[in-house]
Amino acid sequence: VVPTFARNAMLGTNPISVAAPAKAGQDSESWPFVLDMATSTVPRGKLEVYHRLEKPLPLGWATDETGAPTADTDRVLENFRGKTQGSGGLLPLGGAGELLGGHKGYGLSLLVDILCGVLSGAAYADLVYPKTADGKPLPSNIGHCFGALRIDTFRPVEAFKADMDDLQRRLKEAPKAEGQERIYVHGE
Repeated sequence: VVPTFARNAMLGTNPISVAAPAKAGQDSESWPFVLDMATSTVPRGKLEVYHRLEKPLPLGWATDETGAPTADTDRVLENFRGKTQGSGGLLPLGGAGELLGGHKGYGLSLLVDILCGVLSGAAYADLVYPKTADGKPLPSNIGHCFGALRIDTFRPVEAFKADMDDLQRRLKEAPKAEGQERIYVHGE
């Protein structure tokens, strides 16, 4: 991910994953809430799909080595793999700049780097994939951060699950945008 107003990729796509139980299957039409998302506009794998389909990238997904928006899938992937690795890259959620909240995606990506790299003692930013002085790759030092909350230390689990069902029902029954037939909840 290219930090807001930067030219080079400094952070990973730094996914955030969260899950919360619901009654799910116990006479319920809800599912456990499962969110697993990159902090970039799209994950790197989406670029690979566009490359295989020979499709240009939508502007706002990535930048070239100068920091300019680009639709050139091959150029972005080459920058990831080639001699110019670290130049250009995926944009944070919200895209470039602050107008559409790119600084928020950048902040989320940085938060994940702090928790998974700095806090764990692993590498962070552009140190994750080190190279020798002559450019040969060294082993990466990727860290992870996992956490869990015990629902029953906050409230009864069944009451939490009932409210999760209610929340999902309220979302799914919300008025739909014109032309839309269904609202999905993460994990469905």
